[in-house]
Amino acid sequence: RVEHDEELGQVAIVADGVDSKATVDVRTPVKFDLDIKTSGTGCVKIQKIECDNCKIETEKGTSVLQSIKSHKIDIRTNGGKVIGLGTLYGNTDICATEKGSVNIEKLQGTAINISTEDGLLKTKYLYAESASLSSESGDIMLGSVHGNTSLQTKRGSITVDSSDGSLKASTYHGTIDVYVSQLRKVDLKSQKGSITVKVPESLKAYLELSGRKVDVSSEIQLKETQSASKDDHVTLSGHMNQRDETDKWIKADTQNGKVYLKSQSWIQSVKLKSS
Repeated sequence: RVEHDEELGQVAIVADGVDSKATVDVRTPVKFDLDIKTSGTGCVKIQKIECDNCKIETEKGTSVLQSIKSHKIDIRTNGGKVIGLGTLYGNTDICATEKGSVNIEKLQGTAINISTEDGLLKTKYLYAESASLSSESGDIMLGSVHGNTSLQTKRGSITVDSSDGSLKASTYHGTIDVYVSQLRKVDLKSQKGSITVKVPESLKAYLELSGRKVDVSSEIQLKETQSASKDDHVTLSGHMNQRDETDKWIKADTQNGKVYLKSQSWIQSVKLKSS
């Protein structure tokens, strides 16, 4: 049934007791707030919407969002998939519990928060002044990341194809693999996994690398290096191509894993991403 409240300017579409084959197709004006809720395996698909608020709540169903521009995007799923095609533009809050996963092509906004429990968290492009992405046991896989970004997973691994800005990433059991194209502050921590940091040879940065073993590839020339060992733990510090810019640094610390510092050009990173 369709309910229209003229005073509130709201249209409500409510369906009870329908079978899984039923669909609701709604075409709205471009600027129209959305509040959608499904149960069971009910799915949601939204295309080319511009609004102040976009709210979606599903159980096991898939949410597909294509080219959404909203002041506030709020998505909740209890085991379903969240798929973003094109750009999701706006302050975004996504929570996927159980095995729910998030896979979004491009995210852009001032503040972005995404969390999963056991599911994968993946996005190809992330542009945000502040972004916080976390998972209990799922992997976090990011393409090109811009801005201040915080990544956290307990049992999953973290991969960043290209980071431009400040990056903080931590995992307990998983590995971390990051290409730093430009930076302000990069802080990487793992308790049991290895950490791989890839940088262009021209990068200007101070580095502090700590682990059971620290391996620096021969193409990278670290200046004024200092090395210290304690309880099977090695710490190596030095700087690349600069001495004075104290606000640009990379710290990588793993308690039981190894740290690798490798050289990789921007062209190589693009080729790897497209392959």
